[in-house]
Amino acid sequence: MIESRIQQLIEALNVSVLEFARQLGEHRGEKVYHILHGRMKPRYDTLEKILVAYPQVNGDWLMRGEGLMFKVLDSPSAAITVEERLRNMEFLLFQLNQRMALLQETNDLLRTDIEQMRQERNHRS
Repeated sequence: MIESRIQQLIEALNVSVLEFARQLGEHRGEKVYHILHGRMKPRYDTLEKILVAYPQVNGDWLMRGEGLMFKVLDSPSAAITVEERLRNMEFLLFQLNQRMALLQETNDLLRTDIEQMRQERNHRS
């Protein structure tokens, strides 16, 4: 969910919610707090402000959860820090672990289904 990605971004940037909100042009953090707690969905202009305030953030990741949290750019002036690269790696590992857990759960369910089908077939024979 986009709320959790914004929370992850705030944590990865190592800023407070209030500082994050101020970078978006908000005087108080209420709007961001409402988004983080699911009371409000972020509007397009809010997402655009995040990407303008933090140009190192990958828009595909922010909006759809695809790819890395931070852009990996080739130009030296736009290079991300080692810390941001590490956060990218940590996030990728987190995503991989989640996918592995889901695949394991699916695999276990399929094994159970196959075993039940075998038992039903054996009872009919």
